[in-house]
Amino acid sequence: MAHQRLTEIFLELIKIEALSGEEKPVAEYVKTFLGNIGLNPYEDGSASSTSSNTGNIVCKVGTGGNMILSSHMDTARSTQNVKPIIETDKITSDGTTILGADNRMGIAVLLYLAEKIIEENISVENFTLGFLTCEETTLAGSANIELDESIKYGFVFDSQYRPGKFINSSYGAASFNLKVIGKAAHSGIAPEKGVNSLEIAVDALRDVKFGRLTPESTFNIGRISGGSGVNVVPESLYLEGEFRSVNPDEAEKNLLNLKKRFETSASNLGGKIQFDWFWDFKPFNISDSSYTYKKISSAIEKVGLVPEAVISAGGSDANSYNARGIEAVNIGIGAQNPHANDEYIYLEDLENTFNIALELVRK
Repeated sequence: MAHQRLTEIFLELIKIEALSGEEKPVAEYVKTFLGNIGLNPYEDGSASSTSSNTGNIVCKVGTGGNMILSSHMDTARSTQNVKPIIETDKITSDGTTILGADNRMGIAVLLYLAEKIIEENISVENFTLGFLTCEETTLAGSANIELDESIKYGFVFDSQYRPGKFINSSYGAASFNLKVIGKAAHSGIAPEKGVNSLEIAVDALRDVKFGRLTPESTFNIGRISGGSGVNVVPESLYLEGEFRSVNPDEAEKNLLNLKKRFETSASNLGGKIQFDWFWDFKPFNISDSSYTYKKISSAIEKVGLVPEAVISAGGSDANSYNARGIEAVNIGIGAQNPHANDEYIYLEDLENTFNIALELVRK
């Protein structure tokens, strides 16, 4: 069965240490693998923008076509000293490290796809393979990948959902940095001479809802720091957070409302604020009438599974592609419990993911 060779490739890949920004060892493996089967992979110039120690690895099959199949080369946590346990139906780690299925599983599938096509001379469409950097931290690899203008469609092999499901809609994440500026004073001798930045923040956040705001939006403040001593009225307070939503207008509206609340509280209490925000990644929605939606649905059906489109609250390289005008979905490959020491994959999912990939490119 195909998964025997896939397993071999996967087990080789997970033993290569490559955190975000340090993907070069995996990049070298990918280039060597593809070169050995007669393809011509190349490293793009994205490293100057991503700060990774390698660029993305791009490889055209045929002329490169109008679609890219991709996976990312970094892991969120170390796979150093990973000890995989191969069971009858699945592969796990021994519980002391992550397995690295996210996203070495995707890489293994795409490498095996290329090998199988060439070894068996399978008739396929022209397409491009992409192996990307920095997905786990910034999505910078996909945001800066250098592709031919002919690439219009993307299929990302990276979702923890099991094969059959695919992400056609995703939240975007709008992050903000907020500095509340007050005035320091001795908290015992003359607290009335100070302006308490914490008091401003408490006032601004009074009755503010956190967590899930609506079925399709969330709000979180994840980092808070400030103050200089227990006997000093805190002169400044720093807050970092995010709004996530499938609707970019809703996220931006929430950001502006938050800013106004802090401006009002600061003005009333004698302080001021500095507020900056940016899109970590933008939301996307692929309709059921689109080419990409129809193509992935057809590929899933051809391998005997039922296609199911789902919404994701997390970002992926598909967000970057769509922001660049490349219509893309993220495909369920079955990397279970990603980033955790109990991460695992089913061999059946490895097999099905490969079959879906093959159907996407088969003529």
